[in-house]
Order: sequence, then structure tokens, then C-alpha cells
Amino acid sequence: MATRSAFVWDESFKAGADLRTHQHKIVEYTAVDTVNITNAATDRAIGVLQNKPNTGEAANVRILGIAEVVSDGSGTAILAGDYVGPNNAGVAIKKATADFSVLGIALDPSSAAGVVIRVLLLPGAWFRTAAG
Repeated sequence: MATRSAFVWDESFKAGADLRTHQHKIVEYTAVDTVNITNAATDRAIGVLQNKPNTGEAANVRILGIAEVVSDGSGTAILAGDYVGPNNAGVAIKKATADFSVLGIALDPSSAAGVVIRVLLLPGAWFRTAAG
């Protein structure tokens, strides 16, 4: 039987754009107290959007704990235990390039686009190769 921890850290920021269709996607800090969907694989993710705010409304962002995240495992499959991070559309992909930002560790697999998986969030983490 799966168990879930009740400990999470959600923080409120201002939505920098219309995010009503981006719930459970990865966000980055774009200005003072403002977030938007990541738009590059190299972006530093700060968390996962938990609600559906319009521009200027409160964007609730999960920063720590376990979050449900939209993933894309269609190109490179995501296995449970893989490091995942943002792509250019705020979606979690497997990270395998040194010095790229990591959102966290996948707790579920994904081999298709749009699959929602659980991710253990690791604030400020970076992917490093074994030699790095």
C-alpha cells in the first residue's frame, strides 16, 4: 500500500502570464514575486504550479515535498528513480546532461507525453555526471 507524507511547502507568487492551462507544470522565477512556465531545458525550476491562475493572479507553487507533474517520457522514457527537470514547455523530462537544473526524482515512470507522475522535489538541484 502506498503512503503519502503530509509535509509540503507551497508558496504563493504572481502569475506572469495566463497559466490557466498549465496546472501541474514546472515554473521558474521570472521577476520579483512572479513565476511563469519554464521555456528552456536549462531553466532553473523553482517548483510546480498547483492551481490555474490568470495573469497577475496568485500562482500557488509546490516548492518542497511530493508534487504531481506533467511529464513527457515519449522521447526518452522516465523510470522511477530518474532525475527529471523542465523542458521548453514546463513539462518534466529525464535529465541526463551535466549542469542542467533538476526538479526532483521521479517516483513513477512515464513513456508517453502528458502523463502525470509524482516527483520528489529537490529545490536547487543540478544534474551531474558520474565524472563531474
